[in-house]
Amino acid sequence: MHSSTVEPSIKISLMNQYEESHTKQHMLICYVFGFYPSEIEVKWYRNSQEETELVQSTEPYHNGDWSYQILVMLETEIQKGDTFTCEVHHRSLKAPHRVDWRKIFLFFCNLTTIASMRLISV
Repeated sequence: MHSSTVEPSIKISLMNQYEESHTKQHMLICYVFGFYPSEIEVKWYRNSQEETELVQSTEPYHNGDWSYQILVMLETEIQKGDTFTCEVHHRSLKAPHRVDWRKIFLFFCNLTTIASMRLISV
């Protein structure tokens, strides 16, 4: 048994959009891992407002060594400008650890515009 506390690592990922094309729902996953002991609290926020309704969580589970991991998922629509935050409370942390996630919206111009820009710059 491990006698000290170990701070969690946190990663956020976006699962692919659901197969149904009529929905705008996405699944954000907060993956919290490498922590000890197993007692932990994970919260989701959208633009600083806590999200509770569409949040699902696994129980903390043992990694096979002395550490634990947990997945906390948020089903949500993502609008341009939204900031999502995964907040972790754990005994090893002096203050809650927060990780922000924003979707990057890319804008594409057509290939003839790019080709024209290259011809001008040569």
